[in-house]
Amino acid sequence: MSEFLGYEREDGSIGIRNNVAIISTAPYANDTVKRAADIIENAVPITHPLGRCQTKPDVFQTYRTLLGYGTHPNVYGTVVVAHAGEIVDGDELAEDVAETGRPSESVNIHRQKGVMNGLKATVNAAKDIVQDASNQNRVSADMSKLTFGINCATSDTTSGLCQHKATAGAVWRLIDEHGGRGCFAETPEFFGGENELADRAINDEVRQEILDRVENWNQRLQATGYDVRGAQPTPDNMDGGLTTIEEKSLGALVKSGDGPIQDIIDYGAKIPDASGMYIMDTPGHGAESVTGIGASGAHFMVISTGQGHTLSNALMPTIKITGNPHSAERVPEQTDVDVSEALVGDKTFDWATDQLWDEITDVINGKLTMSEAMGESQFAIHRIGPST
Repeated sequence: MSEFLGYEREDGSIGIRNNVAIISTAPYANDTVKRAADIIENAVPITHPLGRCQTKPDVFQTYRTLLGYGTHPNVYGTVVVAHAGEIVDGDELAEDVAETGRPSESVNIHRQKGVMNGLKATVNAAKDIVQDASNQNRVSADMSKLTFGINCATSDTTSGLCQHKATAGAVWRLIDEHGGRGCFAETPEFFGGENELADRAINDEVRQEILDRVENWNQRLQATGYDVRGAQPTPDNMDGGLTTIEEKSLGALVKSGDGPIQDIIDYGAKIPDASGMYIMDTPGHGAESVTGIGASGAHFMVISTGQGHTLSNALMPTIKITGNPHSAERVPEQTDVDVSEALVGDKTFDWATDQLWDEITDVINGKLTMSEAMGESQFAIHRIGPST
């Protein structure tokens, strides 16, 4: 299969979903956003605790992330909701979304003279966009348009031995056979494996950038006076048999395969159009990492998990894969693909890759993931500095 059925956007991107995003610019608009999304079918609320009292680097990062969600390939149109005058300007954000050809509206609770009027305006704006979106049909699109997001969660000893290998096989199938893109993240989880990873860079400049980003995280963490080895591996990792950050890192890198790395990009930045594998510089914290990859425009996410995890994204369908037979049995609603037979049975890793690839092709053509069907998602923008 070299094509899928997707939704065309005026900016040239193709979506695998046709959602309408309702985005808050600050926490004081969160309740209005959530209430509106509860009322409107196929509306996705994007809420967060940021957008006020932030230093400039954090303002830029928050804005870039929210814009990434408003202009995500899986989004047909967007309603931006502000409380009053914020450092993340709602009108500006809505205008930047509109520049991509998407329907976009701005609602300001103060200008609407209160929460009830603000809610009504948000509901009416979202209703109109959702109705327009319902008229759009899927069309055939080339798989080279797709970007594959990768993350791991609650890793254990099975992760690097099994499910990470299937994930690597699937992402490189998209890259090598179809000309797509892959993106993985969690820079602090490169500790101990950064040199092996940097050796895969396409040139010396990218190689040095990878090493510099890892060292930057090391310095940031050391500046807190807290030894990262006290936080990594996490307790659930240790319960799963991982003993050191180096062991976790080397296992985590398996999911990226062994092909060339094109570049390492900023948190929430758009992934380049050129085919290949990219790194996004994110923390190891799963919700923050996945949120950043979502902002980049990745169409779907594969989360490779050892012991099962609820981690998912509202706009980026999230496929969970495990090679731990106990996890697949214990948390079936957190398991889209069980490839444990490649570890404990007589199946091969090629079979495991095929199992995941089959699920991916179903999901990009409309099948709901477990987390989509259950309405599970998390959204957490990584912050750089303190509140002011």
